[in-house]
Amino acid sequence: MEDGSGKGFMFGNCLEQLSNIYDSVDSIMITNREGIIEYTAVIDAGKCSIGNEGYTGRHLLEVYPDLTEAESTMFRVMKTGQPIVDEIQTVTDWNGMTMTISCSTYPIELGNKIIGAVEGVILLDPEGSPRSKDIQKRQNAKLQEDRLYCLDDLITEDPYMKKVKQQIRRAAEGGSPVMLIGDTGTGKELAAQSIHSHSRRADGPFVSQNCSAIPMGLLESTLFGTARGSYTGAEDRRGLFELADRGTLFLDELNSMEISLQGKLLKAVEEQKIRRIGEERERKIDVRIVSAVNRDTRDILSAGELRRDLYYRLGVVEIRLPQLQERKQDIPVLIRHYIEIYNRQRGMHIRGYSELAQKMLLNYSWPGNIRELRNVVEYGFNMAQGEELTMRELPDTLLYEKKQVSEAVKPELSASIPEPDGEHSLTEMVESFEKELIRQACKTAPSMTAAAEKLRISRQALSYKLSKYGLKK
Repeated sequence: MEDGSGKGFMFGNCLEQLSNIYDSVDSIMITNREGIIEYTAVIDAGKCSIGNEGYTGRHLLEVYPDLTEAESTMFRVMKTGQPIVDEIQTVTDWNGMTMTISCSTYPIELGNKIIGAVEGVILLDPEGSPRSKDIQKRQNAKLQEDRLYCLDDLITEDPYMKKVKQQIRRAAEGGSPVMLIGDTGTGKELAAQSIHSHSRRADGPFVSQNCSAIPMGLLESTLFGTARGSYTGAEDRRGLFELADRGTLFLDELNSMEISLQGKLLKAVEEQKIRRIGEERERKIDVRIVSAVNRDTRDILSAGELRRDLYYRLGVVEIRLPQLQERKQDIPVLIRHYIEIYNRQRGMHIRGYSELAQKMLLNYSWPGNIRELRNVVEYGFNMAQGEELTMRELPDTLLYEKKQVSEAVKPELSASIPEPDGEHSLTEMVESFEKELIRQACKTAPSMTAAAEKLRISRQALSYKLSKYGLKK
């Protein structure tokens, strides 16, 4: 809007000033020179929405009957032409509601004439703190919930996992397909999102699908989409490839996919083209594939669960995620991390686990890996009777396994365990004992696979431990 002199209407500058002072305000009001309210926008703290309070068209002093022109920040600003920032007032509106507010008010100019005022208001609680901070907290929590994982979310102090983080970062910077190898609960989704978050595709979509989560008959249409009329009730619908265009498509448990569909997947990846079911024309796509399998790739290939040509195409970069029992020094770190999370979420003040409960957690085998550990901590918060979690806040499954293990220890194995000497920590002694067991198993076994079977661990786990302890394969 401009007057005859060509000088601009300065309302935009007022809003810019307001936004520079506050991250969010609870309401905005605009009045004309006579004090008639021409616009109000009120933030609903409960719904995080903006609505009109119904004051438009009324006089400011009618809405706030106890207020005078001399007390009103709006009238004072229009009289002096000078803004008022962060003035605290207690006002009562025409409905009898009394509130304490912080006002920042600016004049609106047209040419050299003041024609009104704009005011941003922040509601204050009884202690004088902005209530709008609660709104900001909810908005930040929602953003935190919606954001994708990155490498900072991968909590570890384990040397091998630190190498994994480096592998993820390097893989992210390239554009090649990545295959993640790890048991359920080891953090494959977190790793896949981190690859996307640190890649050149970070601004594009990240689409995730567990291939075992939907029936095989529906997986093809889920991946490639459908054309109207291709089967009864079919509509034009984009598949995951189209949804992930210019981004990343994460296919978890790839080895559960039917072999026939794996061939179509290979064709789509190599040609970067897809064809919806029931449609003749091909559509170009630009998608990076991150896949995951839950067992050693050699075993999967030998079992015929994965096409070799698809493996060679998608397994350009392989990253193995170890089981939690292979990175036991991370257990206390992860426990502290999840305790902090649930303390914030639930407004609680849990300090941690008792010494005995902590030992139980360290000695547990964690078949569900990190996912199970998080569930155990959450269970503890639900059962908590004080500020410290004890044995009674541990699930029965942990106690049962501990009993079984203690009963199953062989006398000859127990006899070989060294006595504590006061110079070495429990972790150091356990690792020394583990190293000797692995060395003995590899010495007497004819192959890596046989040694792994003797130790009742996977071949991958044995390879990791040999590397960890500097033993020759």
